[in-house]
Amino acid sequence: MRYDGQGRAGAAIVDFPRPQRGGTSQHLLVTLLGEFWRSTDLWLPTRAIVRLAGDVGLSRSAVTTALSRLAARGVLENDGGGRASRYRFTAEARARLVIGARQVGQFGDPGIPWDRFWTAVAFSVPESEREIREAFRARLKWLGFAPVYGALWFSPRDRMDQVREVAQGYGVEDYMAFRVEDGGFEGRRPAIVDTAEPPRRYAEFADANEAALERIRAGAVGPAEGFRLRIEVLDEWRAFPWDDPGMPYELLPDDWPLLRARESFVAIFEATAPLVERHVRTVLGESAPEALAGVVVPAML
Repeated sequence: MRYDGQGRAGAAIVDFPRPQRGGTSQHLLVTLLGEFWRSTDLWLPTRAIVRLAGDVGLSRSAVTTALSRLAARGVLENDGGGRASRYRFTAEARARLVIGARQVGQFGDPGIPWDRFWTAVAFSVPESEREIREAFRARLKWLGFAPVYGALWFSPRDRMDQVREVAQGYGVEDYMAFRVEDGGFEGRRPAIVDTAEPPRRYAEFADANEAALERIRAGAVGPAEGFRLRIEVLDEWRAFPWDDPGMPYELLPDDWPLLRARESFVAIFEATAPLVERHVRTVLGESAPEALAGVVVPAML
């Protein structure tokens, strides 16, 4: 991120697009590029981005508009114009993508134990700094926090270091963060998860993935379709942590379908890796061979 001299978020802050129901071209484009282009500072020609984005249903006009807006957000930087234009992630965005990829990969992982402590954050940001307040809340939400009472937010994970970093980055000084043991509350345990909407979405997600996985294992999916499947599945999975703070499984109903959804996601992610690798290298080999050295396609979470 870039900040002004007072520690406040400046105009060039990295502002990643938030997921929306039905998806957005900007969010989908970040997913697409972040999947194989986040580990390099090489430039990727716009013509190659347009070609790959077309495989996930984005038109040329949608892509060029999204690229321009992502550059304005500080997510991408542009070099050149017209037919020679090319893009890459900013250094700040690449750093955020590394952290984000780890969080997305760990979401719903039953192998991550719960230490039976909560992280609580209370804060106050004046109305005159509404933009800072909304950005701070958005970052807390992405870290797995949810509001319980007004400006008192809870997460079931240890997020003390991240809270300190985000508060310093946004210049939020009037805050308090502390850890509290589960069972140390007077009254009810924090209720920070929707028990209706996420389960329905997880079940639908798992159903669709399991059907697609059968086709992949039967050899009925080629590189282009495999690329589309992986990007769309990953884009949807990336949105789940915005609506679900990642409660430990021991605090969830027995029939909570997140584990099934995660298993289907991991299976699709791993099964499509060779298809994605082949498709991306084929497309870049035809449209931007100079960019091939920057391609890294993760095979496993």
